[in-house]
Amino acid sequence: MGFFQRCFVVVCASAGITLLVGGAASGQKPTKIGVVNFQEVALQSKAGKAAKARLEELAARLKKEVKAEETKLVARQKELEAGASRLAPAERQRRAEALERDELALKRLLQDRREEFTKAEANSVVELARKIEPIVKAYAAEKSFTLILEARRPGLLYYDKNLDLTAEIVKRFDRASK
Repeated sequence: MGFFQRCFVVVCASAGITLLVGGAASGQKPTKIGVVNFQEVALQSKAGKAAKARLEELAARLKKEVKAEETKLVARQKELEAGASRLAPAERQRRAEALERDELALKRLLQDRREEFTKAEANSVVELARKIEPIVKAYAAEKSFTLILEARRPGLLYYDKNLDLTAEIVKRFDRASK
């Protein structure tokens, strides 16, 4: 699952998908419902773009590190293959075993870097959600919304595009992020 796909999942979990504003009892005022696409807020906002750029930079750095180690390993494999016939059987065996250990170390490094990236990605999503949630709540209170739903939520099959508040939330989030 990609960065921005996780964004709305985290928002759903942290913000409870819907933000109920006010305790409007039946008959007091009409229900006002809005929809926000968190993924679009994250993609279009300055803070979201900055988070994405940081993650892309981290991914490139981690990929470069793994690639460098992989290149060293491949060079050692070729060196062993080229000189294997000149080595004593015991030395050839020792080098082959060392190469196997290095392959395992490379696999662990790759897994560690994937985990590091996944953790950084999750932290970015949580941070964005933490920053966006009060913007949505304030907007809902200001405009008297009873309910605001996440647009990409499973189970939300249809909504009138006039209910979509995403563009306004992006504007307010960008203003608040300055």
